Amino acid sequence: MKVKFLTEPGQPRLLLKVALLDDTIEFRYRFSIMKKQPIPRTMEHHDLLSGLIRLHVLHHAAEQEIYGQWMIDELAHHGYRLSPGTLYPMLHKMKRDGYLVSHQEREGRTVRKLYTITPKGREGLALAKDRIREFAGEAMHK
Repeated sequence: MKVKFLTEPGQPRLLLKVALLDDTIEFRYRFSIMKKQPIPRTMEHHDLLSGLIRLHVLHHAAEQEIYGQWMIDELAHHGYRLSPGTLYPMLHKMKRDGYLVSHQEREGRTVRKLYTITPKGREGLALAKDRIREFAGEAMHK
């Protein structure tokens, strides 16, 4: 099977050609051009808030095993809007850095990668909590 993605000059379209054996099937998709929306306040400060997101991840991974989509939903309850393309690389980096470990679990046809905090992650989370308490005490008195 061959798949080709082609855009036509000057057209807001995507042409998808799928070649099955000797037959070619074409699908055309039109993309609506949307007005540029204002950037949500949290996205404007993404770099600043990413450390808090990592702390949320460590906090929940210390309480129970977590997986990506659950974490995206949980963070949404706190006002963070993360895509899988943002969260999964963050989880992989936290694993590479030794803050999380993971294992795969199959549930029917679904395979989930479950993450748990490591001793290094617990140490980092405890240190971060101390620093946050110190900062909050200082910042809230002014």
